[in-house]
Amino acid sequence: MSRYFFDFHTLTLSIRDEEGTTCVNPRAVPMEAMRALCQIAGDRPDRYAGQPLNVVVRDANDRTVFTASLNLVSAWIAEQDQSQAA
Repeated sequence: MSRYFFDFHTLTLSIRDEEGTTCVNPRAVPMEAMRALCQIAGDRPDRYAGQPLNVVVRDANDRTVFTASLNLVSAWIAEQDQSQAA
């Protein structure tokens, strides 16, 4: 098992992972990265709407080994009175 570090970035925020996460093998890194992106975006979708949320994964030697991005975009399709929208 190896330790990987998941750094998160938006247009206005960068969070460097100093602790890391142990992954069973390199194939587990993409799943962990995408799960983390979804969890972060799910906690506060309004904060990340309209901008990319990126993760850069580093190995124990500080080399970038994987990147992933999530972009939450939403739009009203038809005009409607916003005060009546559910």
